[in-house]
Amino acid sequence: MKIFSYFIILWMTVATLSGCVPHTTGGTEVGVRTRKFSLTGPKGVEDRIYAPGSTYFFLPYINDWHVFDTRLQNLEMTFSQQKGDRRTQDDLIFKTIDGNDISLDVIIAYRIDPAKAPYILQYVAGNDGLLRDKVVRTVARSKPRDIFGELKTEAFYVAEAREAQSAKAREELQRILGPMGIIVEKVLTNDYRFNADYTKAIEDKKVADQQVEKTGRPSMRPGRNTNANWKRRKARSIK
Repeated sequence: MKIFSYFIILWMTVATLSGCVPHTTGGTEVGVRTRKFSLTGPKGVEDRIYAPGSTYFFLPYINDWHVFDTRLQNLEMTFSQQKGDRRTQDDLIFKTIDGNDISLDVIIAYRIDPAKAPYILQYVAGNDGLLRDKVVRTVARSKPRDIFGELKTEAFYVAEAREAQSAKAREELQRILGPMGIIVEKVLTNDYRFNADYTKAIEDKKVADQQVEKTGRPSMRPGRNTNANWKRRKARSIK
């Protein structure tokens, strides 16, 4: 038995000196090694990260190698088909608290926690693409809808109101994604669009307001005694 063990160790030593394969990490990547077979340690995902911008040598076949990018990533969900993550309409569509339909362009800025790369590989996602599409995107298309939907329609015209909900959305996303090794840096909003009926009502109101500013009286429907109506309203306002 001892002879067999010595033979295996000798074989591994020779193989290490003659058959190792290089594995590299880019300047912003960390590496994670998985031991599929080992005589000297536990098998499975190694609880260690391999530093960016380096080269490491491991035996082929009995080791797997994965890298994760630690740069800041932007997940952009937008109405435009010319930019964003998808070349289709991809904005968030939801109802405001007062019942109007709205669509909103949202950007989620996130990065992975390098120290948790082994955990991500073992329990969350096998690569950056899966992490982005199956984890971050899934959560980011759900929770922000609920949070921005707490606003009244008129509040979307107020930058401070949108920023407050963005901060709240970031906190909620971090609460969910943080234990998975993901750091949510920011939630940003760009353009927003109301449904056609609400947009027309806003435009009609602007026209009416402009008419009042121009003539000092609101516009009236034709065919009615507009002058008499105007005088009655003016008299009531004086009383």
